[in-house]
Amino acid sequence: MSQNLAPTIRDLARKAATGDLHPLTIVDEVLHQIEHHKGNPIFISTVSPEAMRLRADELAALPADARAALPLYAVPFAVKDNIDVAGMPTTAGCPEFAYTPTKTAFVVERLLAAGGILVGKCNLDQFATGLTGMRSVYGSPVNPYSPDHVSGGSSSGSAVAVACGIVNFSLGTDTAGSGRIPAGFNNIVGYRPSSGLLSASGVVPCARSLDTISLFGNSTDDVRRVLAVAGGYDEKDPYSIELVSRSVPVGAPVVGVLDAEGDYFLGDELARTAYVHGVAQLRNLGFATVTIDYAPFKEISDMTYFGPSMSERTAVLGEFIRQHPNATYTPAVRNAIVKAADFSAVDAFAMLHRLKALERQTERETWSKVDFLCIPTAPTIHTREAVNRDPAWGSTSLGAYTNFAPFLGLPAISVQNGFRQDGLPTGIMFVGKRTDDMALLQLAESFAA
Repeated sequence: MSQNLAPTIRDLARKAATGDLHPLTIVDEVLHQIEHHKGNPIFISTVSPEAMRLRADELAALPADARAALPLYAVPFAVKDNIDVAGMPTTAGCPEFAYTPTKTAFVVERLLAAGGILVGKCNLDQFATGLTGMRSVYGSPVNPYSPDHVSGGSSSGSAVAVACGIVNFSLGTDTAGSGRIPAGFNNIVGYRPSSGLLSASGVVPCARSLDTISLFGNSTDDVRRVLAVAGGYDEKDPYSIELVSRSVPVGAPVVGVLDAEGDYFLGDELARTAYVHGVAQLRNLGFATVTIDYAPFKEISDMTYFGPSMSERTAVLGEFIRQHPNATYTPAVRNAIVKAADFSAVDAFAMLHRLKALERQTERETWSKVDFLCIPTAPTIHTREAVNRDPAWGSTSLGAYTNFAPFLGLPAISVQNGFRQDGLPTGIMFVGKRTDDMALLQLAESFAA
């Protein structure tokens, strides 16, 4: 959304509710931006202009008190195309997989009830498997800051839709970092809530025990406002939980950081410099920092792609691939899902036992000393050329700092950390203990401010 219309969700909703900005004007701007970016494969499908204008007219017809009561009144948003919207195809990035649901996903229903205007279904790495944004048969969404670099995945289209100003916020999913890495690469905020906080009803699963809907916005305040609407217990989702906010630490929280001299950036010195500057900013704000041992978190992260964890994706999609061997797949995704079938149940239980031991180790050695972590969103940002040369490494290497949070059910948020010397945006990530979402958002907002 252009900045003259929508600096923040708060301002846009207020201007629209008070009559300073008509919902039709907002829709016209959305349609203008879609046309302006039509060469960028951000969307797989969009709501028709007529339907968007009808939605705007319906909202405008509400009495003033009803408009003021809607926290997302006339705010445009988009959703990743593995999230159901009644009457619109859900493809999960595979044309042959597509179906048209009759019911809208739980979270999307709540956003619409709060006054939001749905714009469309966003492009994604096929079956939400990948972290580069280059695994879609519908084309690869282009990073608006550098067409030579990846946009990040798998929620690539959802992030780029916000970064390009088409919508104020969007929904992605996050199974291994897909709701955070694209945020860091596109200079926006990406938030993965505590597992179960956002209902997964109406979401095509990737790895169900790790999945969550994620939120993209231009600021932490935008994300918090969407979370306040989207969050809620859903009895139809067996993983759904009620948010129970824990007490915020007295005084300044203690934040765990990495030893910046370590080998954390795949040789990318500009990424190292950006992280060092981010930690320095955190300290200048008065936060105490403690250097942590990242090794147990890294071992957990490696379980995502280098072990039986991938078999959960095969459990969801393997039968479809067997029944549709000639469907339109991206080779990297198909190979990853098919090969994961080679793992046994014994392998899976061994991994779960090791995971539990590592979780206890992090509680004893790290979480007993810190309230939050401050780590890079990604070790580097790859060029599209590098990913084309080695698609598997291009994806797995980016998840070094995001992959562990889903295994432990932890909330994490990537926020803007300025620009590198080469002009590329960079993100920095804060991670909290499970259900510390409100305190985590507060810390991230303090940093961003």
